[in-house]
Amino acid sequence: MSVTATATGNAIDLHVSPLGRVEGDLDVRVKIEDGVVTDAWTEATMFRGFEIILKGKDPQAGLIVTPRICGICGGSHLYKSVYALDTAWATEVPQNATLIRNIAQACETLQSIPRYFYAIFAIDFVNKNYANAKGYDEAVRRFAPFVGTSYEAGVTLSNKPVEVYALFGGQWPHSSFMIPGGVMCGPTLSDITRSTAILEYWKDEWL
Repeated sequence: MSVTATATGNAIDLHVSPLGRVEGDLDVRVKIEDGVVTDAWTEATMFRGFEIILKGKDPQAGLIVTPRICGICGGSHLYKSVYALDTAWATEVPQNATLIRNIAQACETLQSIPRYFYAIFAIDFVNKNYANAKGYDEAVRRFAPFVGTSYEAGVTLSNKPVEVYALFGGQWPHSSFMIPGGVMCGPTLSDITRSTAILEYWKDEWL
């Protein structure tokens, strides 16, 4: 990571490239005037070329390829791929199928939030550069990688919501259960009851 600063009068242009702790490189530039950020720009510079991989392929190939882009947010890629096909083909999606898609997507998001916070963001709080800061000892106790009390609980319990995704989608990650016009599942009362119990446990043990 490089940081460059250019001063012009009372203004400073600060450029950070790449900014770490995000999934994918990100360049950030901010303008600071009299100690206040007055403007900011971000630029995603990493091009992975998945659009090129899909060029010229069967439109439904996206339902197989895109969920495998990421082991954390593959469901998001699947959802947008199937949404694109539903839109292009003017497909009518039953309400229950939309509900299942949304529940699955919400569960993946619930998984992603604690993993991002504890595994990517909060560990910066324990950097030794902050050793003299107020609350540092508490930060180390809670957020130290692998052994912090909050870190361990957050990362461990983050796997619970995607158990619901797997119930509906057959597996998580890399499921392809969303298809144009609906989903490839018909949840039973047992599936719904179990899903509710999983989320109640997650809420009680982590939130």
